Amino acid sequence: MSDERKAAERRVGWSRLWARAKQIVTTDPTRSDEDDRVIDEEAARVLAVQAGRLKGGLAKVAQLAAYAPAGQRALGELWDSAPPVQAGSIAKVIEQDLGQAPQALFASWDPTPLAAASLGQVHAAKLRDGTDVVVKVQYPGIAESLKADLDDDGFVRKLAGADLGRTLDDDALSALGEAVRGELDYRAEATMLERFAAAWEGHRALRFPTVVRELSSTRVLTMTRARGQSVVATAGGGSPDVRRQAGLAIFEACWGSPLAHRLLNADPNPGNFLIDEQKDGSVHVWCLDFGCALELPESVREADRELWWALVDQDAVKAGERFRMGLAKSGLLKRTDSLAHTVHREWERALALPMATSGDFHWSNAYARELVETTGRVLAAGGMQLPAKILLLWRQRLGAASVIAMLDPRAPFRRALVDLIGTGKVALR
Repeated sequence: MSDERKAAERRVGWSRLWARAKQIVTTDPTRSDEDDRVIDEEAARVLAVQAGRLKGGLAKVAQLAAYAPAGQRALGELWDSAPPVQAGSIAKVIEQDLGQAPQALFASWDPTPLAAASLGQVHAAKLRDGTDVVVKVQYPGIAESLKADLDDDGFVRKLAGADLGRTLDDDALSALGEAVRGELDYRAEATMLERFAAAWEGHRALRFPTVVRELSSTRVLTMTRARGQSVVATAGGGSPDVRRQAGLAIFEACWGSPLAHRLLNADPNPGNFLIDEQKDGSVHVWCLDFGCALELPESVREADRELWWALVDQDAVKAGERFRMGLAKSGLLKRTDSLAHTVHREWERALALPMATSGDFHWSNAYARELVETTGRVLAAGGMQLPAKILLLWRQRLGAASVIAMLDPRAPFRRALVDLIGTGKVALR
């Protein structure tokens, strides 16, 4: 399957060259921004076809590429609407793992999937007691395919994203590969889902499905059904207040889980959230898919907290010193001389923007793009690094920034973060 994936990647590359060649022959050969957009969209279209066919690692790369504006139209459906696998093949996986066909295990079973993604698809069903559930089933043979892809370091770099991937050392590549391999174990995913649910119990907005353990296995995960609109649908039709509430809740889940609870869901794509508006105007955000989730070491959490405590500090002099000490403590800082560079100051400014006001901050696509691009530039400059212990944390953070930006919310992100972790200041006695 790894050979098939490489052949598919070559097709994407050829599509990009062919689109450029057509432009040179039929239009002005100077390369404009509009020309680049057309070329990128054509490559994205071909990538969508190939990723939908092969799934696995290539689909994960395509999902990551869908964050870029040129890729969203062609690739966005791969977050949860990839071409499904035949119902008979899915039923066979369930029977092999749980001992009976789905029609015998459930009071009702829908063979048409609700969602299909990179490693598996989700079907609606009903328990004998009438409870509505969803059943996530791993594609047959996908484990072998993904493991072959992950043996290729060059391919793992693509899973980190274009800018991050080029900067990773061997340990970081290994950590990313192991995290993605972990997505094949649905029992481990069930455990992480339960831990996240316990950590956020009682939250005003965040909601989590309940695992049905007796109908779950390594390749089958049965959960109570969550309902709501996707991030994409809410972004297109939700009111400013709904988008505000949803954006703030996703920020709390993605920033707050590592900082407050040492829990990291390292795969924050838009398909992993459902937004459910309540009759009273409040919003519930259902958090889904914990295949690439882990517990952070206490040392990583504490070092990361130092950075964010510095960013919410109103004393600019103390905040600057604390931030730089936090960089060194976290392992992000590779060379102290880089702190004076323009690229570093631009990155630090981008991180600090949402924390600069206790009022509402506009988390726009432009802001998310600035955060991602300045992070890429500061890493490429060589003074900063993403060692293995924090790679997944920052990969998640950049992805989550793009998800929040799709909702274009205006919300008090600084206040929300302070409510979760405080200011880090020790009261004088």
